[in-house]
Amino acid sequence: MRATIEAVLADQGVITARAHPALSPTMRRLARAGLLANPLPGVFIATGETSALAWLRAVAQWSAPAGIIHDTSAAGLWLPSLADSTARLVHPTLRSRHRVVVVRRRVPPDFVREAMGLRVVTPAYAAAELAARDDGRSACEMLRLRLATFEELALATRALAGSRGQAERVRAIAACQDNPWSYAELRLHRILREAGFRDWVSNRPLDIGGCVFHPDARFRAARVIIEVDGRETHERPGQFRRDRETQNVYIAAGYLVIRFTWEHLDDVDYVVRVVREVLRLRGH
Repeated sequence: MRATIEAVLADQGVITARAHPALSPTMRRLARAGLLANPLPGVFIATGETSALAWLRAVAQWSAPAGIIHDTSAAGLWLPSLADSTARLVHPTLRSRHRVVVVRRRVPPDFVREAMGLRVVTPAYAAAELAARDDGRSACEMLRLRLATFEELALATRALAGSRGQAERVRAIAACQDNPWSYAELRLHRILREAGFRDWVSNRPLDIGGCVFHPDARFRAARVIIEVDGRETHERPGQFRRDRETQNVYIAAGYLVIRFTWEHLDDVDYVVRVVREVLRLRGH
């Protein structure tokens, strides 16, 4: 029996008394001996297993079949920097407990999927949830990684109507309409949009000499490109060099390139003034 338990753990990372009732006495005995961990009623994992994914699998088995992993717990599957030790769960009857926060909410079936052995909300739904608190940062990452489209984010936002932070969520997701791939780009897009600039696109493919580039913002008729350096750019020498090489390609192809830093985005008047002057010089 112990070999069977070990085989199930190796395959699934978790074993439950509900799925294996005949093994339940052995699992309890091994847990008492410290050879298995029993973090939730009827749920067993390997002793010493501390990964966020293992914990989520344990919570998923404990809450099956109605439980749905959501919020940062779901987003962290695709954006590892968001993963933490607390599982966030949607369930109609279970209550919150140590390291598990349970909310009661109906999640439309279109926004639920199986991922990594878990029943979770989609990337778009998780990013829309977080937009109420992170001003769209997670949504930008989901867009950059092609895990969600703006249309999916907008649908998920509508599905969350009536939930806490909806006004902030709606505003943040609306700011993603021009496909920002970073929070710095989202801030730039807001500035351009609110200043009334037209004829610009963001992260649209641009073919130069058979190579495809995705400028942060590009004024098509004026042939002006805007690139914004996020806070981390100068901390990654390889990326810093590649950005300058890409800029040289743009210039050689006849584009005028403007660069802004994260700090520049705090000075909206400066950004607007520079863009207007450059467009004027280009005859637009």
